[in-house]
Amino acid sequence: MSQLVVGLLMIASLSVQAGLLYKYPQLALKDLDQMNKIVRSKIAESKKSGGDKVIPLKEAFQAVFSRPNDDLMIEKIVSPLKTELEEHDAYEDTVRALVKEAISALKNPKAFQPVVQVTYVVFLENIISEFRPKAGEEFEKSIIAQIRDAKIQLTKGARDERTLRMMKQNPSPSDIAAAILPYKEAPSTK
Repeated sequence: MSQLVVGLLMIASLSVQAGLLYKYPQLALKDLDQMNKIVRSKIAESKKSGGDKVIPLKEAFQAVFSRPNDDLMIEKIVSPLKTELEEHDAYEDTVRALVKEAISALKNPKAFQPVVQVTYVVFLENIISEFRPKAGEEFEKSIIAQIRDAKIQLTKGARDERTLRMMKQNPSPSDIAAAILPYKEAPSTK
């Protein structure tokens, strides 16, 4: 019986990480070459996969957008990944699924460590930042509206984590999205 309990605890601890391969502090230390290596290896993994070829691409996309983007690296490394996702007709579905995962984690923060919560915050902030120039287009507008309408509130643990490691405290991703798309402008499509 104790082996069953240990097994269940191991499964539960894995779920606390959700779908993240890396947390934001690990990604923040990676330079352009290292991030390109992650993208290239996941694209290669996708091409060799006998199963769902989108899963490795989705993992890479999440890693790219979970890295703090103070150096504007996303635009330098995301193109081949986006191209691969589009070739599988999976770009929009991938973005929707990852945004939904991030929102779910941030709306149920007790199940996640503050470092994981902040990783999801960074992911959503980067999505908003990348989508902002196209906020008038249907897909980008619906994603920003979905983040806005989630009304995410950061936990004290997440705020403390962000202040400690990133030395900044920003509003929640929902507040950032609301500044781009006022509530009356665009209802989200969930």
